[in-house]
Order: sequence, then C-alpha cells, then structure tokens
Amino acid sequence: MGVAVVYLALIAGCGIDVGLGDTDPIAPDAVRVSEVLSQVAAPAVDVLFVVDGTGSMAEEQASLGEAAVSFVDALTSWELDWQLGATSSDLGDDGVLRGRPWIVTPESSDPVGALATALDVGTDHVPPSAGLDAATLALRDSSGQNHGFRRDHTALHIVFVSDGEDQSGTVLGADPVSAFAAVLATQATLSGQPARASAVVGDAPDGCTGTTGDANAGLRYLEVARRTGGADVSVCDADFASVAGRLGELAADWPVRFALEARPTEGSVSVEVDGVRVTAFTVDYLDPAVIFEGAPAPGAEILVSYLLAEVS
Repeated sequence: MGVAVVYLALIAGCGIDVGLGDTDPIAPDAVRVSEVLSQVAAPAVDVLFVVDGTGSMAEEQASLGEAAVSFVDALTSWELDWQLGATSSDLGDDGVLRGRPWIVTPESSDPVGALATALDVGTDHVPPSAGLDAATLALRDSSGQNHGFRRDHTALHIVFVSDGEDQSGTVLGADPVSAFAAVLATQATLSGQPARASAVVGDAPDGCTGTTGDANAGLRYLEVARRTGGADVSVCDADFASVAGRLGELAADWPVRFALEARPTEGSVSVEVDGVRVTAFTVDYLDPAVIFEGAPAPGAEILVSYLLAEVS
C-alpha cells in the first residue's frame, strides 16, 4: 500500500458570524484537504514454495534446484523486495520452512545456494502429499518457527511443485480447494496486497510425460491457481527458467490503491502525480481511497486534494 499520509492541510476554514442580535450562525465553509502520499520504491512479495517429497519427484527436484538461480534472477530483474521460503507437502513437517537461513532474501550471503538447499526436500516422504494443507500450516505457523516470513503490507505468492494430485483434507476439510482459496483471500485482506498460488504440476486432464519424468494431473493445484490468478506450468517441462520468469512477472504487484484519511465529497477529488494533474483514477467513497487505472511510478509523490464530506 502507499506510504501513510505525510500531512493534512486545511485550506479553507470554518467561521461563525457572532452578532449582538438573534442571528443564526452562518453554515461552515467547505473544508478542502490535501494529502501527500507516495508510491513504494519496490513492491514487496513473500514467495513460498511447497514441494512434493515423494519418491517419484527425484528428477523434478533436481531440475528445480538447478533453476534456483533463475528464480532469484527473475525476482531481482523485476526490482522486487522479495523473500523466499520452502517447505514440503508432508504434513509431518508441519509447514516449517527448511534450510539455513530458512528465509532467503536478497541480502542473504548466497541466496541462490540457500534457495537450492531449501528446495531439496528429499524424496523419502510417505504419502499423502498434501500441499494445500501444508501451505496452510506454514501460514498459520503455530510453532512460531516461520516467524518473519509473512510481512505486513506484502503480497503473497505460493508455488506448488508436484507430479501428483493434491491429497489434502486433514487440515482443510472436505473441500480443500475452496478452503485454501479462502485462506489466500484472508491473507489478501490482512495485507491489503494480492495473495496468489501457482501450480507447477502435471497437465490437465491426463498428466504429462517429459524429460523430468511422468506426472499425474494436479487438478486441485491447477484450480487454486485459476481461482487466484496464478500461473499453471507443466512440471514435465524441464525449462524452469521460463517458469521463474512467469512467477516473477506475477509477483510484481505495484500498488494502485491509496487509502485516504477522511471521506471526500463526491466529485471533489483532484490528483497530481509528481506535479502532473491526472484523471485516470476512481474514488472509493465508502472506504476512502484513490484507485489508479495504472500504478504510479516507483517512489512517485501523489498529491490528493478534496472537500471533506459532511458528517451526518
């Protein structure tokens, strides 16, 4: 979201005519308010990988580890403020992030190596492979071991990597797809930023065969990706570099909505971005905010001027 209001300027004051006679007070003048906001220097995103650790995933995990540099390069090229973490789809791991450091950032001493290590979840896990359940546990973080992964006002992108169908239900119940979509919706509400999932899984409807092996269709993962606006990519495609580029693109969510401190009078809002008057915006009068059709440039100064709405 935009940086908090820097100042409020009351341009027109209120006055009451006080005389010696029995005169009624004059109605207060309209009050015009100016708020200075700013676009973030870089959108922030927390990326969580949930990797299938069953025995058939050896080739896919090897390709994924080799592509760690591509994932890091893609996020860096989009000039994002990013964090990466990885867990397995094994519920016995309780969604705990793997590796040291378990939260990989651009400031990590070796982010590529740290991510490759975290993604290597092993292939000795016993089914069920329950990625949706595992991601939910990682976000709940009841043990506190993932502390610091989810940041305030930060987008979330979860990447499921599996060569089989999701077998969740222990945590999310009878309809894990809808339940997990609700989990992401809650994350989006709490952060004010998008929460998406992408699926690197077997193709619908019958799975796939490729250089990384065979895969059954990951229909649940694909449906979650469809509902949340994520990417769906074949796990049988050995070119994880293209996968990384797509995920980096999806992660670049520059804020377009900027909250206001007060409710404007309808039709009274004017906006300047870096000193230039703009008109490509709408106003939410119920939950006061200016919403741009296209995101302002990184670090842009936004001046919003409006008449205060009368309080009923």
